[in-house]
Amino acid sequence: MKKALIGFGGHAREVMVQMGTKLPCFVDDEYVDNNTLPLSMFNPKKYLIMIAIGDSEKRFQVMKKLPKETIFFSFIHPTALILDNVEIGEGTFIGAYSILTTNIKIGKHSLLNRSNHIGHDTIIGDFFSAMPGSIVSGNVTIGNKCYLGTNSSVREKIEICDSVIIGLNSGVVKNINSSGIYIGTPATKFKIKK
Repeated sequence: MKKALIGFGGHAREVMVQMGTKLPCFVDDEYVDNNTLPLSMFNPKKYLIMIAIGDSEKRFQVMKKLPKETIFFSFIHPTALILDNVEIGEGTFIGAYSILTTNIKIGKHSLLNRSNHIGHDTIIGDFFSAMPGSIVSGNVTIGNKCYLGTNSSVREKIEICDSVIIGLNSGVVKNINSSGIYIGTPATKFKIKK
């Protein structure tokens, strides 16, 4: 079977560049152009797939549309350091110069961009997104559909619940028990003004 991506935005193009190959790219039918294929024509018997969309929630929503028999592939850039006792879920992308140390579990359909660091004894759920330069210290637990913005960091021994977005350059120094957007250092919940 051939490999293909779902998505053709910036992240999908970065995936292809880091893989060193051009792949067929499926998108929602209304966005099809000369470079893409309609998602309605995706055949799980012909393609191994990766959902190459940077947004955790959107990646999750696309996953729900796919046939049950879809088979996913993962990619780890050759410059990434995957050290000892690291479990990586299917459909995951680990980009250039990322470092995963020891006793780590990363869920399905996760995205570690360029130069991400994941510390020891960390458990991360499905549909995780880590943008360039973000760092997770040791003994951290992160739920499903979480997003770490560029250059954000998480202190050791922290727990973060599902569906949390950490803004760029933010620092998580205490547990996060409520879904939402968190910004600044210490990261605090962003309240939308009405």
